[in-house]
Amino acid sequence: MGAVDLALAVAAGVANLVVAAVLLARSRGGTVAPRIFGRPQPLPRLRAAMHACLGLGLGVGWLVKDIFPPHSTGDAVLFIVVRVLLVAALVTAVLVAAGARATRAE
Repeated sequence: MGAVDLALAVAAGVANLVVAAVLLARSRGGTVAPRIFGRPQPLPRLRAAMHACLGLGLGVGWLVKDIFPPHSTGDAVLFIVVRVLLVAALVTAVLVAAGARATRAE
């Protein structure tokens, strides 16, 4: 793994996990829609889950991809776990979008 790959993996993981932590902290446990960058963030718990899945899937998955040799059992398990995390992030992103649209319609 090159230095650029390492830096990008760490940046992707840390940035998404920090956004998840900020969403949870500012929402006081999910009871208030926090304002981040001047915009209200409805469904903060769901958004935090999405960012946590993205951070773990992209950042951590990218960091540990070189630990296992290609086509080994560990490589296959890691690939499946990362795929599940990224699909979970996609599903929560769709739910956030649907929830935000429903909130605006009210």
